[in-house]
Amino acid sequence: MISLEGTELAKVRLDSAGKGVLEVEVNEPVFTYINNGKNMAASLLIAPGDDCEILAAEPGAGFPLHFAGDGAAVNQALNECQQLRSAFDKWNGTYSFQLEGNVFLQARDSLQKSYDQLIGKLKVSNDVTAEKLDLLKRHAAMHIIFYQYNFALGKDSSEIPQSVWHVVNQFPVDTIALKAGIFDYGMIASFYYNNKINNAIYEENNGLDEDTLQANFPLLVEEKIKAAHYPKIIENFLRVKSAHIQIGWSGLTPELRKLTKKLEQEISSAGAKSVIREDVARWEKLGPGKPAPDFSGMTPDSKRLALSDLRGKVVYVDVWATWCGPCVGAFPDSRKLQAKFKGNNRIAFLYVSIDRDTLAWQKMVVSGKVPAGHHMLNGPDEAGSVWNLYHLRGVPHYLLIDDLGRMVATHAPHPSASHTAEELQSLLAAAVARSENQPRMRRIKGMPATAKNSAW
Repeated sequence: MISLEGTELAKVRLDSAGKGVLEVEVNEPVFTYINNGKNMAASLLIAPGDDCEILAAEPGAGFPLHFAGDGAAVNQALNECQQLRSAFDKWNGTYSFQLEGNVFLQARDSLQKSYDQLIGKLKVSNDVTAEKLDLLKRHAAMHIIFYQYNFALGKDSSEIPQSVWHVVNQFPVDTIALKAGIFDYGMIASFYYNNKINNAIYEENNGLDEDTLQANFPLLVEEKIKAAHYPKIIENFLRVKSAHIQIGWSGLTPELRKLTKKLEQEISSAGAKSVIREDVARWEKLGPGKPAPDFSGMTPDSKRLALSDLRGKVVYVDVWATWCGPCVGAFPDSRKLQAKFKGNNRIAFLYVSIDRDTLAWQKMVVSGKVPAGHHMLNGPDEAGSVWNLYHLRGVPHYLLIDDLGRMVATHAPHPSASHTAEELQSLLAAAVARSENQPRMRRIKGMPATAKNSAW
């Protein structure tokens, strides 16, 4: 619910008849997901003591799977709700988040009515416990809330109907939804942090300079969450969720490192602590002085280039994409930065595109719109991509690596920042000093430099 990553509860290899048994230990009802990695997937609501079956549906059935045993009717309804959800992603051929306000209200109300009708049929079933029926209602309710959050994302308040604005302007307090693992609740928390907590802090502190604001940002987030007086379980969930998102965007800054230690002491949830510990461990591997993970890609002339090929140089890495307006908009600043180091062969400017469209990338590089330097295409889908190795969340993104191939910064300053050139100059000075202090081979007269008794 914090990282929104799956936790594997169990897996099984099916026998020759296509059958298998999964035993899962749960202490309370929880929403889960099962798939075979190919063409079969289903959502499940399971509770302690349940014995349920998942079977292939009869030919022509609306859903490819059929459920039997404990909770069969609920799980059938749950997956029909998922189908409804997919159907309402578009309304009359238009994505829901692109609709005009009054049209979106029609789509939302129609989706709510469809959920109510589907869940209403379960009330007459002997198979449905009151607890599971309540959880299914909460599951549908959270999707309706998320549906509205997704619509409001990025819109001006004047474009958002009043009833939607009222929903998205507050965080829904539901401890049961949190404990039951309703995925939409975790998504709502992410949206709420990014669009309400994060944005509000920037608006409330627009008089502060950027460096001061960033240094105080984790503390300001903590204060805002605590000021809302949520139930403790919700407060701690949002505190850890917010820290997780901040670390993802900024890396393990000194301020966030302090926050993780504080959360470790104050949070009792083992699951929440594990997420923070994983965050810390992930970013410590990329800390200053650690070896920079190597990656490679195709150059515009279809050759291979690796980061390690630039060893011996200070490397300023610009991760970008042709479709990214801010990336392209920063190129004039990149040219100015490069001009300050013209003729210095101890520094390399590496431009790494995450484009999937090779032709679009090649055209833009050849056109001269991208600054001169080293160029490579490195798509985000591979495990060894710069996107995955450095845990990127968006572009443009800048990395800084010293001449020994060690990390200096996973979140290097923007090329327009006043201290970027100073930082590069400092790294170059350190590289020169190292080079000058290295012992040099002195040839003994009459002996080849490679002889075993050559002196240093």
